[in-house]
Amino acid sequence: MSSSRPELKFSDISEERRFYKRYLNLPEKPSTTLRSIDKGEYYTIIGNDAIFVADCIYHTQSVLKDCRIEPSVAKLAKEPLKYVTVLPQVFSTLLKTCLLDLGYKVEIFDKTCTLSKSASPGNIEQVQDLMNLAVDSSIVIAALKLQFNTHEGHCVIGVAFIDTSNYKIGMLDIIDNEVYSNLESFLIQLGVRECLVPDIGKSESIGAELKKVIGVIERCACVSTLVKPSEFSEKDVELDLANLVGDELSLSLPHYSKPALSSCGALLSYLQLLNEQDQVGKYELVQHSLQEFMKLDASAIKALNLFPQTSTQPFGPATGISLGSGGSKVSSLFQLLNHCKTNAGVRLLNEWLKQPLTDVELIEKRHVLVDYLIDQLELKQLLQTEHLPLVLDVRRITKKLNRNGTLEDVLKIYQFSKKVPEIAELLSSFLEDDQGTPEAKSLVTSTWLDPLMSHTEPLSKLQEMVETTVDLSAYEEHNEFMIKVELNEELAKIKDQLDDLKDEINAIHLQAAEDLGFDPEKKLKLENHHIHGWCMRLTRNDARELRKHKQYLELSTVKAGIFFTTKKLKEIASETAVLQREYDRQQSALVKEIVSITLTYSPVLEKLSLVLANLDVLCSFAHASSYAPIPYVRPKMHALNSTRNTRLVASRHPVLEVQDDVTFIANDVHLEKGVEDFLIITGPNMGGKSTYIRQVGVISLMAQIGCFVPCDEAEIAVVDAVLCRVGAGDSQLKGVSTFMVEMLETASILKNATSNSLIIVDELGRGTSTYDGFGLAWAIAEYIASKVGCFSLFATHFHELTALADQLPNVKNMQVVAHLEKGESGRNDSDDITLLYKVEPGISDQSFGIYVAEVVQFPQKIVKMAKRKANELEELKEYNQDSKKARLSITELNEGNTCLKQLLKKWVAELREQGLDDPQKLSEEQSQAQIQELLRLLARESSDNKFLKDISETLV
Repeated sequence: MSSSRPELKFSDISEERRFYKRYLNLPEKPSTTLRSIDKGEYYTIIGNDAIFVADCIYHTQSVLKDCRIEPSVAKLAKEPLKYVTVLPQVFSTLLKTCLLDLGYKVEIFDKTCTLSKSASPGNIEQVQDLMNLAVDSSIVIAALKLQFNTHEGHCVIGVAFIDTSNYKIGMLDIIDNEVYSNLESFLIQLGVRECLVPDIGKSESIGAELKKVIGVIERCACVSTLVKPSEFSEKDVELDLANLVGDELSLSLPHYSKPALSSCGALLSYLQLLNEQDQVGKYELVQHSLQEFMKLDASAIKALNLFPQTSTQPFGPATGISLGSGGSKVSSLFQLLNHCKTNAGVRLLNEWLKQPLTDVELIEKRHVLVDYLIDQLELKQLLQTEHLPLVLDVRRITKKLNRNGTLEDVLKIYQFSKKVPEIAELLSSFLEDDQGTPEAKSLVTSTWLDPLMSHTEPLSKLQEMVETTVDLSAYEEHNEFMIKVELNEELAKIKDQLDDLKDEINAIHLQAAEDLGFDPEKKLKLENHHIHGWCMRLTRNDARELRKHKQYLELSTVKAGIFFTTKKLKEIASETAVLQREYDRQQSALVKEIVSITLTYSPVLEKLSLVLANLDVLCSFAHASSYAPIPYVRPKMHALNSTRNTRLVASRHPVLEVQDDVTFIANDVHLEKGVEDFLIITGPNMGGKSTYIRQVGVISLMAQIGCFVPCDEAEIAVVDAVLCRVGAGDSQLKGVSTFMVEMLETASILKNATSNSLIIVDELGRGTSTYDGFGLAWAIAEYIASKVGCFSLFATHFHELTALADQLPNVKNMQVVAHLEKGESGRNDSDDITLLYKVEPGISDQSFGIYVAEVVQFPQKIVKMAKRKANELEELKEYNQDSKKARLSITELNEGNTCLKQLLKKWVAELREQGLDDPQKLSEEQSQAQIQELLRLLARESSDNKFLKDISETLV
């Protein structure tokens, strides 16, 4: 690895020392900002950042080098004086890791330590070309104008957001509660990567609220950036927006509130969009309503495993197991459903998973289209194998055209424009075959075919322009990007000269092959070297032949071989280079004109890209539904505030069932408003409680994004939110304990839930003492079941909670079944437990935690001790229960204890009279028999004492 990485080079030591002095005088930066120096062919990273890169990218600190620096300058350093050099391709990976995975900011300086580029998670425009990757989700940045003057427990947040990848701007006001649950839903729905927040935490009360808001932002895997409050100004925002979106849209601006406009002002200032001419007129004003989509909290994203989570992501490792399908790891719903063939389709799938629909009509339209694609197997296969893979990423190409477009980018747009009519023709041919229901054919026409066909004419004009101006034969035959010479007389003249010179070069190449005795196609290579120009190359072994011919001049030796030329070829190469530069100069003006004309088609191309992305995602749903281990089924949907009935027959967890080594046990689910809408699930550890409750959430979400679901039959009531409280973990670095996380998440659920929501709770109350935990679990469960009245699944080890079903008619107890073998003592022996993973009505009063300890091979001494203590506690519990049933008074207990003491003294005295000084010399059986007989006599003599009477009955 080190051999391919360059050294940090300076012309002399004094220059190196000056450079380090300038670097060390740069302003301090946060630890979450990475600095780098652009050296042209590579990048240099210094200090703690170098150590981070060594550990994170190279996974070894052997790549670190010592900085050579004067002792006086070294005193300025506050971190280790080490550096690492990074090649551009590795730097691309580093940028992705920092910006998209870790949420870091990046600063790139030039050789004079002047800032040349900067980027943050929500603003990667300046470095996107360096990253050289297609981002699989939109880059959205938001700003929040916080108003903490609460009224009746509510507050208003003025929000603005900008999607720089889709050229969209939106504003809205969020009315929120004290736990900011609506803000959380907004951040998740749009996948916001960075939030600008005014730094207003001066007073103690405002600082506490600001801390809560930042906590919500970070919980959503978003980066919070504090900016000066003065940046939040609505001054001139309307004029700036009119420039960005077009004057005709400025009439809608007065509908936005001042807080939202001031947030927009902060965003425009932060992104500096108006400083770039190519941004003017590109943006579109969009509306976003929280009510249009299912609300998801951060816990739901994590608990339902919607997206793959790695150790570098803010959420940390995934909560589920790594799942495998066909040799590839599938740990999330996104991976399971992602059979998309276009980058635009991948981005749209990412968006749909965060924005499940709540409008049943729109949901059913997607279901109809998926059903059509499943039936039309040949159509789906043709789209996924022959057509969609050839659809290029229009968004990425138009961005490149905007910056420094080339003929290569124009030809990519040309290829896209040629592919659209082919897909439209394919769809049309299948519709003409009279296959599919009238509803499906109508939707195919309105959703895909009509939008594609309506833009055929503009695309044909684009194709005609390219075919008239670009030399397509040069591209197809030699992969060269050239303007047709007929367009310019001077260009044609230069092109003729270049062709004549290339003919001479080819002749010299063939003559050299004859002289040296090598095949001109296989052995003797003719190349246009980036330094030497046109020259020839032989491998090192074959180059021995050159020494026999003095007319051949060696140029350089590399690993690939030896470059050489002749005096004549060197002259021609030099002349060719001069002519090529002149040709490129003459051509550049024409290329700019072609690029600018191509850019005028951007709105049409973007619309077509979205239509094809929609087609791609629904094809992906059809593929996933058809090729699942058991094919998915189309669910029957019930609208909000209508029939509240969800019935899943033989439901399965879609991600878990694709594991190669798992035979998934399907289970039924029935939730009905007011009848059985609150399910309490008890059962053994590892029995499948968590899987059961989570799969209900996953299936509801799948149905509402338009996919079929893993069931034999499915009837689903649309929910407005999926709210989860599962597997709380410590946030000790933030000063938040396990129990505090649990309570924060539960408070958010209680504030956010409506009668149309779905609540999933797994093991609430285990972060504190048993009594406190049970008390909280009971109170929360009773409140949800009696007051909120929404669908809820409550998995618990508090078996006493099952008594809630006796008090509330809508609560139903379910249990995960385990088969138990009775031991010789009549007790259940955890060694003989068979987990059936089947959920049935009823109550399970055991958890079998010791069985789990045995499964993970705890030391046998510990397991035996645990069993003994568990049995002792069980006996004590039974005794305490019996004592409670007797309802003894304190007086009766004291009198009984006094009688027992007298009895034991009497027994010892009798033994001594019999000549037995030590009662311990009796066997255990003899002692028990004598004491039991004495207790029976005492009980008969004191028949009015309930305590002694209870003991007597127990002995019988």
